[in-house]
Amino acid sequence: MRILYAYPQWHKVSFSLIAKKHVEYLKRLGRVEVYELDELMVPTYVPSSRYTLILHPGFYIMHRVLESRRDIYGRFREDYYQWWRGNYDQLIGIDVCDSDQYTALAVALANRFDKFIVPSKFCTDVAKLSGIKAKIYRLPHGVDPEWYTVPNVWEIAPVKSINPSLLQLYLYKIRKGKKLIAFWLWHSAGRKGWDEVYQVYTRLAKERNDVTLVLKTMTPGTKEFQMIMQYGAIEVYGWLSDYEKMALYDLVDVTLNFSRGGGFELNCLESLARGTPCIASDYGSWVDYVPEFLQVKRGAKVQPLPGNALHGGYGYAVDVEDALNKLHQILDNLEEYKAKTQQWRHEVLMKLYRWDVIAHILTRIVED
Repeated sequence: MRILYAYPQWHKVSFSLIAKKHVEYLKRLGRVEVYELDELMVPTYVPSSRYTLILHPGFYIMHRVLESRRDIYGRFREDYYQWWRGNYDQLIGIDVCDSDQYTALAVALANRFDKFIVPSKFCTDVAKLSGIKAKIYRLPHGVDPEWYTVPNVWEIAPVKSINPSLLQLYLYKIRKGKKLIAFWLWHSAGRKGWDEVYQVYTRLAKERNDVTLVLKTMTPGTKEFQMIMQYGAIEVYGWLSDYEKMALYDLVDVTLNFSRGGGFELNCLESLARGTPCIASDYGSWVDYVPEFLQVKRGAKVQPLPGNALHGGYGYAVDVEDALNKLHQILDNLEEYKAKTQQWRHEVLMKLYRWDVIAHILTRIVED
């Protein structure tokens, strides 16, 4: 089996991180030849032998291919596309759904593939209902197997270096006796549910004095952090290694996934993989792996990405009242909820949501 895997290498985005894991674990299988290609090279690259070409993200790279050659009148050249397509045994696109409906453009792009892969049952349903005719497959995201086996970082002597801000957070928690709630905000504050996080946390902070929100950002002093500084929130910023991410999840008591739309929301899975409860709404891609006892009711129907060229449908904000009540329940019964989460990770998550298992599934999709 020969695979040419194209993904963003010229800059680092979430698609890059997932693609790198696919490539790493496909190579570990030992029976798959995998070659990597930067997404910018795809329209003009001419392979010297036959490959299965995987485009990740499928929509953007396929659009780049289709736009790469036009005639003098600006018209799309189907003849060039067919020549380009003829260089490969099959085309596979990997992408996500950020709402409950793809646009006509997204459907047209997806139908250029032989196979179209998305990370959740929610997204496979969206693809079918939107009219995608390519063969549709579900391939979830995962974590390295070590996420399920490495002991709690703070209960043993650290085996790797840890970001000083995490050490300070550990000391803060011990000295103040606080319960920590994490929210990851790298980008897309509106889609990630920042408004609901703000409402829930500001009310929670007024109702009890034993909680602190830990806002994980890419850069310091974000406007969102400035909004909640007065409520005692803490900001942790910058890039964290996998070991440091484990340390953060091991330190906090609850993670919030208030996303209004998104293909998977890996941070929520990472939290659960470390045995730390992650609460999310009962509608979206995450319901595949978030247990019902950590789901909250959906609230207002919203467009996660208004005017987006690919994701034209709707999603739901979390219900603020139900999310607030759920947080009170968890914080008042932490050991019970952590025990249930540990059981869920052992009985459900570690059997499927691992990159080594996912690599085997991907090879079966290629061979199908």
